[in-house]
Amino acid sequence: MASEPELDALQRAAEQRLFEVYGLSYTERFVEAVGTSIRVVEVAGDPSKTPVLLLHGIAAVTAAAVPLIPAFDGAPVIAIDWPGHGLSGPFPFTRHTDLRAFAVEIIDTVMADVTEPFDIVAHSLGGQFALYYCLTRQERVQRLVLLGAPGAAFPELKPPASMRLLAFPGFGAGILSRVVPLEQYRANSGMTLGKGTVDAWPVELVEVGWYASQRKAFAETLPGLFSSIASVFGVRRSAVISHAELATITIPVLLVWGTEDVFMSPETGRPSWSRMPRAQLVELRDANHAPWLNKPDEAAAAVRAFLTPPASSQVE
Repeated sequence: MASEPELDALQRAAEQRLFEVYGLSYTERFVEAVGTSIRVVEVAGDPSKTPVLLLHGIAAVTAAAVPLIPAFDGAPVIAIDWPGHGLSGPFPFTRHTDLRAFAVEIIDTVMADVTEPFDIVAHSLGGQFALYYCLTRQERVQRLVLLGAPGAAFPELKPPASMRLLAFPGFGAGILSRVVPLEQYRANSGMTLGKGTVDAWPVELVEVGWYASQRKAFAETLPGLFSSIASVFGVRRSAVISHAELATITIPVLLVWGTEDVFMSPETGRPSWSRMPRAQLVELRDANHAPWLNKPDEAAAAVRAFLTPPASSQVE
């Protein structure tokens, strides 16, 4: 097994190659928040455009969303590696962790120098955390894009058996600390993203996450994160956003959601997302939990149109 410095170098190299495929380059910086080191990736863009905060999901990395960045139409991009993910430090999650305060502190810290409202594009757990942020910092957000079911945010979620098992004390730690070959890691992604979802994409899209999953911070953090969200009996009440709370989110919200999402279908989640008064759904037939990877053209078109509306309909 490679050393931590070697893994970090391999992860950065794979990430750089992936960005180059899409004609992009990035810089990185580190900030301190929630008692750990948070890595931030930035893609420079047109300073006259609204910045996009990009938030990845659980046990995932920003690399998975790189193919969608061109749909942001040249806007500056700021992406967070959540603790335990990518190149960020660990975090000691427990079932008592205040996930709402956790998400707000990290986003506030990362976006401290952005004085104008920004857009958020978020996948899975990133969507859950983005919704938490909107509940307390809505004035900071101009528009929100949710890609796939937003983690455990909606009370209609019935977590799959794999998620409940990973939250089981001891079991999750054993599974998540086990190093598997790249091809096995690729196959495992089918449990959450859908079988074959990543096959058509550059190998680096998978490699970045594979290297990140071998870091000590990943094994130290992920079991606790799963248990802070769910137990073997289901999602913890503290993780869920009520319908009444969702109704207070009045900014424009776009949901790009696959009909085959392994966590929850758009129709199952309708009682929740429909409470947000300016929410609109783009349902992608036969797409799974990472719909932009299953239906790239349709997803990109929806995101681009939402983030760059005609001048006459721009949100003030």
